[in-house]
Amino acid sequence: MEVPITQRFCVHLRNNKNTSFDYFRIDWESYELDEEAQVTGRIDLKFSQGLDERVYFSIECKLLRVKRKQQFKSLAEDYVEEGMYRYFNGQYARDLDKGGMLGYVMDGNCNKAVKDVQEAIEKRRLNLYMQENETLKASSCITSKQVKETLHKYGPNEKFTIYHIFLPMDVTPNTN
Repeated sequence: MEVPITQRFCVHLRNNKNTSFDYFRIDWESYELDEEAQVTGRIDLKFSQGLDERVYFSIECKLLRVKRKQQFKSLAEDYVEEGMYRYFNGQYARDLDKGGMLGYVMDGNCNKAVKDVQEAIEKRRLNLYMQENETLKASSCITSKQVKETLHKYGPNEKFTIYHIFLPMDVTPNTN
């Protein structure tokens, strides 16, 4: 379900970009290659500008708070282990200092999704190169309950920021 949502979101972003002002590309499912031309990762959304393919902003997209076959799953652990970890295992943003995570909150409860993700992050703080006092916190760039950030002691300057966006999804069918 994540892939078609991301495809539609990518098209929406492209269609609503001001091309006379916004001089960047938005690519869906971009593959990263290492120096030996081996695929190291697949980036869900990649924003790039200019001629250097090694400089970009990536967003890894994950489902959160999903109901599957009469069972509810928060999927916060997957968000961290199959999403955030990719910034620290060489799959994404090598030699860069920023990246992004986009959580599609399927039940629309962003407050609960943020809490679930924060708890999952705090349990894995060491693997995320986070200091003891660091956690998921309010964004330093945007004032919104749905936008957060985490700071990590990682990368070329031992300072890597992940911006987190929690996007409520309306999955309730319209019966009108």
